[in-house]
Amino acid sequence: MATSTAELGEVIRKRLEDLSTCEISDALVKLGNMNGGFIPSLNIYSPSSREEEDVKVVGRVFTVRLVEQEGPDQEHSNGPKVDQHFVDAAPSGSVILISPDFVSGAACWGGLMSTAAKAKGIKGVVVLGGCRDLKEHREIGFPVFAQFHSTLGQKTFLRPSEYNVKLEIPISPPPHIQVPQSELIRKTRVDPGDILVGDIDGVVAIPFHQVEEVIRVAQKGREVDENVKKDLEVGKGVKESMKKWRGP
Repeated sequence: MATSTAELGEVIRKRLEDLSTCEISDALVKLGNMNGGFIPSLNIYSPSSREEEDVKVVGRVFTVRLVEQEGPDQEHSNGPKVDQHFVDAAPSGSVILISPDFVSGAACWGGLMSTAAKAKGIKGVVVLGGCRDLKEHREIGFPVFAQFHSTLGQKTFLRPSEYNVKLEIPISPPPHIQVPQSELIRKTRVDPGDILVGDIDGVVAIPFHQVEEVIRVAQKGREVDENVKKDLEVGKGVKESMKKWRGP
């Protein structure tokens, strides 16, 4: 197994590219990760809708924490300062995951960033906030997952503060579902160097130390589901078929 922040090795990368995010989530749940590595509320904004069914992003994560931009008399009160832009700091082969502490409606990712990231060999970006310049991302085919899109730029509202830090991403229920205050909101933990996999169904995080086990369990799950599918295609019942191949 590779040890640098971005390297995966081609064998591992290709095996992950062959799996869907749903198969990976199922494997993580079977291995005791009850969130299944799920990163919520994301949309694919690039490539275009004609190509999004084929999008597959795989890489070790480079995390970015953004904070609210301070006023002139409050310099760095919201967090430390970084010298490099996060695209410059991210290794080739990585997937950038951006988490803003303060979401103002501003975009955290724009067209110039996609241009630089693609030239550098970065595999894609996942934004727990907004992006903009959709046409520019799509023209170059750079994969962008984000929660929303906006016309507002980042600089006035947000600034980068920390790179390669642990993130805990809340999995909040839909607005119409009432959750008791006593119930803790579950969170997906992402550590620097973990693996992100993204496709049309969403994005999942795999703890790096579990990757080979996740692949093995996911491939086994795929084989089981293929057997279920064959039975369903010839008219056998869902309950019967699932019991036969998945067990009680």
